[in-house]
Amino acid sequence: MDLVTQNLVAAFKAEESLPEKMDDATVLEHFVNYCAISNEYGEEFDVEDLHTGGPDDLGIDGVAVIVNGTLVLDEEEVMDLVSANKHIEANLVFCQSKSGGFSGDEISNTFFGLKDLLSTKSTMPRNAKIAEKERLIKFIYKQSALFKRGNPTVKIYYATTGKWQDDPKLIKRVEVERDGLMDLDIFGSVDFVPVDAKTLQRLHSNAKNRFSKSIEFASKITLPELPGIQESYLGYLPSDEFMKLISDDAGNMLKGLFYDNVRDFQGDNDVNKEIEKTLEDESRRLFVLMNNGVTVVADSIQKTGDRFTLEGYQVVNGCQTSNVLFRNQNKLEKVQIPFKLIVSQDGAVKNKIIKATNRQTTVKPEELTSLTDFQKSLEDYYEAGNGDSKLYYERRSQQFRATTGIEKIRIVTIPNQIRAFASMFLGLPHQASRYYGSLLNSIESKIFVADHPPVAYYASALALYRLESLFRRKALDTKYRPFKYHLLPIARIIVAGETAERMSSNKFEKYCEKVVAAFKDDKDAAKVFGKAADAIDSVLGGNYGRDKAKDTALFSTATAVLTKA
Repeated sequence: MDLVTQNLVAAFKAEESLPEKMDDATVLEHFVNYCAISNEYGEEFDVEDLHTGGPDDLGIDGVAVIVNGTLVLDEEEVMDLVSANKHIEANLVFCQSKSGGFSGDEISNTFFGLKDLLSTKSTMPRNAKIAEKERLIKFIYKQSALFKRGNPTVKIYYATTGKWQDDPKLIKRVEVERDGLMDLDIFGSVDFVPVDAKTLQRLHSNAKNRFSKSIEFASKITLPELPGIQESYLGYLPSDEFMKLISDDAGNMLKGLFYDNVRDFQGDNDVNKEIEKTLEDESRRLFVLMNNGVTVVADSIQKTGDRFTLEGYQVVNGCQTSNVLFRNQNKLEKVQIPFKLIVSQDGAVKNKIIKATNRQTTVKPEELTSLTDFQKSLEDYYEAGNGDSKLYYERRSQQFRATTGIEKIRIVTIPNQIRAFASMFLGLPHQASRYYGSLLNSIESKIFVADHPPVAYYASALALYRLESLFRRKALDTKYRPFKYHLLPIARIIVAGETAERMSSNKFEKYCEKVVAAFKDDKDAAKVFGKAADAIDSVLGGNYGRDKAKDTALFSTATAVLTKA
């Protein structure tokens, strides 16, 4: 391994809090998985959730299942997305890491493993993690009636420490193997990506950097100077220039661009069908007049004539339009997109813009979650922390992506905050692994409430951080990982007892401070979670499968065991 890659892997190991004793080959597998899958999925994810390497791995070290632009881990998340979008668009990403050069035989082994994984008559043994991904993928195929836009796509990232040299023999072998997968007639496409050291470094750089793209923006007017705004422009973009903004180098949609946009893509609803209909015939030329367009806010821009380079930008209005355009790229000839570009580093100004532009169409109040005063106060509360219990609240997507030296498990995203709080204080651990948008909708009146003490949210996130740290260091058996959201409320009861206090009361705030004090130290946390794991053991009967974590009675039964003890 070259010195640059070696240093990148070492930094990654520290940031991901991987065990010191983890062997170099396994660390490299995690690193490759992170770099490759980050190229396909712009949001944060846990590398442990995607790692499948080890004995009986079918020649596959990592698997990511992306449904409707969301990384999913189980069947319930899939059905939540189906409920919201009424269709399935699935992308399957597979990773394999090898030391040395590119071997035709080894590449063939990976393709053979993929065929066996997806076969109705499998012949090869597979480990538990591979088997779990297999069940998820085959569940998706059972919903094939919802494949309205084609069969799932496959992308294979094959990484080695050698150099890819476009060897004609290897290229031909890959083509034969790829055609063999396509002959199964269950994929929309199969792409093979050879990853050598140089490519891996580029993928890592893309994963760590904020969104940055260059476009030609000729048709525009400059708006007058405004408070809190450095520059602003109004005009329209040709469709090919707009696609550059919302697509990565591999042609995938940059989902993370829309995090600050308060509406998720709503799928085939009436509005989106109407947008799509506009692109069907010559009326596409009128798109610029018939659509409200897209608003982008950037931290900074560099201009050379009409060439604009945007740094740290996000789409704050136009999620639906962007998704429909992306899905209909073959219909965009002569299409112009109304485009508003705003340059500002003022968070308050950005929030005002997001609120204003999104009130022009129907938006649910709970969808403004990330913009509320409570969210800002919560961010400030986290910011005030220090020492070993310091956590970082990521109110905006990728807020800390480019910040070096931060353990990734110390970053608290809004989805993780929702899950931690819902499990620890709302008694919903069996629901916490759901797609977070569906979870939020089900508890919208019970979370991020103005008179809730921020310490309650921090307490749940701190406990989750300690728990993740234990898993990463193998200080707690990873068989409990599917039950992490059950361990949180059980641990709370162990350290602070039950509470019937109103969440807006001073007594509840003191109660939460007691919980925080119990998780200030890794060693103390290990003891508490060890007891919580014992309670889980007593009711599981040896069944540690992910399905068992959906049992609505598991938490109450385990709690009853504590009461009797």
